[in-house]
Amino acid sequence: MKKTLPLLASLLVILTACPKKKDQIADNATTAQLVADSAYLYTKEVYFWNTLPGIGTYESFNPRKFANADLVKTADDLIKSIRALQPADQFSHATSAEESDQIITGDGTDWGFWVKSGLVALPSNAANTRWFVPYVYAASDAAAKGVKRGWILNKLNGSEIRGDQASVDKLNALFFGTATSANVEFIKPDGTIQTSTLAKTRFTENPVLYSTVFTNGSKKTGYIVFNTFLNTQAALNELVSTFNNFLGQGINELIIDLRENLGGSTAMQDNFANIIAPASKNGQTMYWYEFNQQLKGGNFPLVKKKLGITSNDYFSVSTNTEKFVKNGPLALSRVFFIVTENTASSSELLINNLKPVMDVKLIGESNTRGKPVGYFPIELFDKVALYPISFKTVNSVNAEVPYEGFTPDKIAVDGINKDWGDITEPCLANALNYINTGSFLAATPATSLKTTSRSVVSGMLDQLNEKRKRNVGIYYEPKNR
Repeated sequence: MKKTLPLLASLLVILTACPKKKDQIADNATTAQLVADSAYLYTKEVYFWNTLPGIGTYESFNPRKFANADLVKTADDLIKSIRALQPADQFSHATSAEESDQIITGDGTDWGFWVKSGLVALPSNAANTRWFVPYVYAASDAAAKGVKRGWILNKLNGSEIRGDQASVDKLNALFFGTATSANVEFIKPDGTIQTSTLAKTRFTENPVLYSTVFTNGSKKTGYIVFNTFLNTQAALNELVSTFNNFLGQGINELIIDLRENLGGSTAMQDNFANIIAPASKNGQTMYWYEFNQQLKGGNFPLVKKKLGITSNDYFSVSTNTEKFVKNGPLALSRVFFIVTENTASSSELLINNLKPVMDVKLIGESNTRGKPVGYFPIELFDKVALYPISFKTVNSVNAEVPYEGFTPDKIAVDGINKDWGDITEPCLANALNYINTGSFLAATPATSLKTTSRSVVSGMLDQLNEKRKRNVGIYYEPKNR
């Protein structure tokens, strides 16, 4: 499944319809023009940097110049033009209401796996680039056919897939096109080949991809691969069940694998942090939300009308400060995170919130994404969902996630040729070695694979990842107050 970033639908009030002002919107306006008007007017109200001169007025901005028969493109082009005014904003976008629903619920139709590039030999070129499966969702057809992390997608519908433009085009067509079945040849880690006809099916993501407990003498280490901050009751039950199992086995160390976790709901982050944080921090500030001055000042008529808000301090810092509410008896003094550049948003929020209250160690191949900002979706005409950056988060010591991301304490390659829980995988091996000996490995565990999330074909990889990366998200749930 495409990486999606869901949130609790029952807590989210999606803004619908569009504002209408007789002096701005003619009675004979097309739907595309109304979408453009709405996208501009809502963004001007909620955008975190809404005082940028280039946003201007309705008349000077002329949102209808973006009107297009494709309503999603209309809103997306408009918001990208605003995004271009702020270098820090790499995230604001619009998508279809259908895709937004999938983001919100985690339920949708997709392939159930993703791919990531790696070099199987030198030199670093397209011929030596292969596409590894970094994760598979349990309820997908791919999982039912036995596909696992570490497999190589070698051929797609009979064509070899390498690091060339034609291969990237085929992968783009697979993941973002209209096909509902595909013939895929995989190479397993043992060198054997499996060819499967995979189907695009409807299913719900499972946020916990893998969990286990490693025992070494008195050290009992819980290891959880958490792939999306999906904030549904089912997802929370899955998380709590995993930690109940850890508690039952008496863990005293913890590794959280967020290497492919692009983020999700802040409410699920709250739940996760409250399981891990020390009980002594109960009732103390975890973090707070910062909105633009217009929202903080109570001047938000469009949002106020749609949400039925009566209080002017709805978006104030005091109203939007989250405190630790310890959940469960887990007592740890430190936690290890495995990260990559795909560790983003709510994943980084979790790291940032725990840094002031316990020892946090990061292990990974690169800095995390670097996203201290987030949004809540605004739905237009049941067709389009608008995602303008609307807030940033700040932790208890007044620190936000750096835009350059968090730098790992130990640089270790993402062993994408290894399945979850393989203790020879470089990142996991380093975490376990530190837990067991007090230091990271002096050398990377032996492997025949040289992996990288960016190879010589980085420009083409960006093409493949563009739609996936725009879903990098951190979602705010409007409170019932």
